[in-house]
Amino acid sequence: MFSFTKEQEILEISDTKIGGQPGMYPTVLFGGMFFKGEPDCEIAEKYLNNMLDLSKKTGNPAIPDFFIRKEEYIEEITNFIERILPEKQPFSIDVTDPQVKVRVLECLHEKNLLSRTIYNSIHVGITDGEREALTKYTPEMAIIVAFNPKDKSPDGKIEVLENGAHITDIGLLDISKNLGIKKILIDTAALAPGDNTGAAIAAIPVIKEEYGLPTGCAIHNVVEKSKWLNDFESARKTVDASSNVNISLFGGDFAIFGPIGNADIVFPTVAWQDILISEYTENYFGISPDEHHPRRKLF
Repeated sequence: MFSFTKEQEILEISDTKIGGQPGMYPTVLFGGMFFKGEPDCEIAEKYLNNMLDLSKKTGNPAIPDFFIRKEEYIEEITNFIERILPEKQPFSIDVTDPQVKVRVLECLHEKNLLSRTIYNSIHVGITDGEREALTKYTPEMAIIVAFNPKDKSPDGKIEVLENGAHITDIGLLDISKNLGIKKILIDTAALAPGDNTGAAIAAIPVIKEEYGLPTGCAIHNVVEKSKWLNDFESARKTVDASSNVNISLFGGDFAIFGPIGNADIVFPTVAWQDILISEYTENYFGISPDEHHPRRKLF
């Protein structure tokens, strides 16, 4: 359990706070939606309402993370966001296709949703078209993925933030600032099993101490690709959910925990970890938890 000497930034989006010293604010939990197939908005609404209810019960802020795979899904998913999400609920959009990214940003601008948008994400594959769109339609917050294909160690992650590891013209932090994005989250890039995956967790305190920025990752990605868990099918979801406690234990601020259907296990599991961290950091470092922290809500 950590306390950092670097002043820690606390970023806010639509009343949701992310960052600070460990034990101060609860871990923010991103639940993924529309990963597979065509968007099913009826089922999605049920999952969404369940996650928001779990958030109220535990105190851990919930961020629906909308995966938009195809251009033909943009209108339906952004209409869902506009129509179903509570008025001040922030959300993130996760898009891989650069052309789809541009159209999604245009659509969110047209619907006046950018002030609640977390852009997931900026990485070394950023295109000129994407940069132009982000400058024109700037989201309130963005996630930078500290993925360095040349060096997957914590030092390599720092390098890609600082100078782009000479893959991009400048570092990812400077790229984001030049685009006008003032609120930045750092994702430490959890990869496949055996691909120096532990570095994604080890890099969390390194990056927070270096920059003071809110940091986390999608450690779920590693669990999802761990084929040996197929022999322990009844434990797979438990392993997936519990893997997220490593993020908060190493001082992290947010977890991109995978499918929103795992929220029933993830929220109480992470809330329990947040309570343990808060008890220690208050007693040892004098860090008082926020009024909405699980330790306040559940005790």
